[in-house]
Amino acid sequence: MSRTYNQDCILAYAFDLLGERWTFLIIRELFLGQRRFGDLHAALPGIGTNLLSKRLKELEEAGLIAAAGDGRAQYRLTDTGEELRPTARQLMLWSIKYFMERPGESAPKACIFSNDLTPDSVALAIEMFANEAALAHANYVMQLKIDDHAYTYYFMNGEMTARRGGDTPAVARLETDVATLMQAMRGEIYLDETKKRSRLGGEAFVIDHFIASFTPGADVAFEVAEAIKQRRIERRPAAVKRAAVTA
Repeated sequence: MSRTYNQDCILAYAFDLLGERWTFLIIRELFLGQRRFGDLHAALPGIGTNLLSKRLKELEEAGLIAAAGDGRAQYRLTDTGEELRPTARQLMLWSIKYFMERPGESAPKACIFSNDLTPDSVALAIEMFANEAALAHANYVMQLKIDDHAYTYYFMNGEMTARRGGDTPAVARLETDVATLMQAMRGEIYLDETKKRSRLGGEAFVIDHFIASFTPGADVAFEVAEAIKQRRIERRPAAVKRAAVTA
């Protein structure tokens, strides 16, 4: 017997599950790997311990997260929770486009232009841009160290996935800081300058692919870079503006 579904109803149920305050941010924190309760609380300033416990319990009951290890002090995503990763990437991408297009200054826009983000946020942003760019390359495992925080990137079948930690064998390594990576993602510096400001090791072609995958080349990264250039032009004296426009 055929079955029909009310799509509006199903979407409403999904929003009921994921739309509570802090819920998606908790899930995002677990994309990079399992976390202790204290780590989650520290990473989400503003959430109380009681509310965090409540949200974790709700997500566990929904089958999106599970206790990691022997005790309940750590949490990880289940396979079902992991399936939200592409949705989170697209939501992050949409947010950047949306707030960059809004007139005037705003807190979200200031965040985009900031060099003072957490390494975890930068690590996930790199994953987002890399999957938007989808630059072809053979499979590889790459290690990235951001301000002493280690991450491993798996580029498999055209998809980039980031995880915390640097214990997995890798064919290339890159060590740098938040400011360098943010400037690269915004198009303020490019491949050569990013490499100069980093410590590199391993296969050069892999390093080049990795950096190119999150620097301008993806449409949204190009748009951000162009917006930054325009912003600078608007702040220059009139004579300099004319020279920049006619250049």
